[in-house]
Amino acid sequence: MLLEILLSAVIAGVVTLLSGRFIIPLLIRAGLVAQDINKLKRPILPSSGGSLLIIGLFAGTMSLIAASNYIIKTGLNPEVLLLALSSIIIISLIGFIDDISGGKIRTSSVDLKRMANNYLVFNGGIRQWQKPLLTLIGAVPLMVLFFGSTVYFPGVGNFTINPTIYIVIFIPLAVIFTSNSYNMLEGLNGIAVQMGVVVFAAFSILAYHTGNYDGLAIATVMVAVLVGYLYYGKYPAKIIPGDSLTYLIGGAIAATAIVGNMQIFAIILMIPWIIEFGLKARKRFHASSWGRVQRDGRMKSVYGKEVYSLTHIFLRTGKYKEWEISMFLTIIEIFIAITALVAFWGI
Repeated sequence: MLLEILLSAVIAGVVTLLSGRFIIPLLIRAGLVAQDINKLKRPILPSSGGSLLIIGLFAGTMSLIAASNYIIKTGLNPEVLLLALSSIIIISLIGFIDDISGGKIRTSSVDLKRMANNYLVFNGGIRQWQKPLLTLIGAVPLMVLFFGSTVYFPGVGNFTINPTIYIVIFIPLAVIFTSNSYNMLEGLNGIAVQMGVVVFAAFSILAYHTGNYDGLAIATVMVAVLVGYLYYGKYPAKIIPGDSLTYLIGGAIAATAIVGNMQIFAIILMIPWIIEFGLKARKRFHASSWGRVQRDGRMKSVYGKEVYSLTHIFLRTGKYKEWEISMFLTIIEIFIAITALVAFWGI
């Protein structure tokens, strides 16, 4: 079973990597572009990188289900995998709607040049308060099949939540929070994808340790598609991730946690985003995570010494470059993931 999961992950990663060669030109021709405002020249790049992940995730999941049905019985539940895939894709499409409504260029190259001089032109899209309501749709596939309502607390043991409360309240809130909060810590090349790789690698390790192969399959395929996407998303980026990517990762975190019965483990992994949510709340969710790039490539916060994002901890000093800040936060997430694995290893 492990071999089939790994082979499907390889397929997912390769398809994600190759899909960029076909999808990126289409995004450009469609005018779905945005500015990379963390560069001195503010280059215009294709946007909505989540479209690449959807293709890779679909390919990996379908290959795994096909292998389970036609080659060798893996013991995986195709229904569970399809419901998780449906939830993740729905949530990503909500982000994609925001991408196309807020960033599409519909006119000539003259307008393209004009937009390059002022990134504020790209603002718009779905209203802030509408996003949580729309991502609620993505919770439906995870609610129609009962995955169990037992939650494991390190040092305490298993705790069973009332199934009705778990399905009607816990699952929707988990989907809404993870998808929307993951979107908040974005704006620097590679940050969302690099930290996502760490999160799903941790999920994979724990799922394998506990023998939850459905959760392992989802997490491992997610690691693969994110690694495949890194070619385009790492610094300096060739594509802007957009909400379609950040919402997809957040939704996948919720799906993996629910399917793999790793809810509290997921909460620990989400600590940076929980903190980010609190910091953004101080500014009524109107603060951005990016900064102002200096001539030497180092970045400085537009909010002075105030901290409205985890990135501002580094931006306020004006000493670090974009890729360094992304790497610092990735290292922090690695430390959190190791701590969580140690805490849960006694399951």
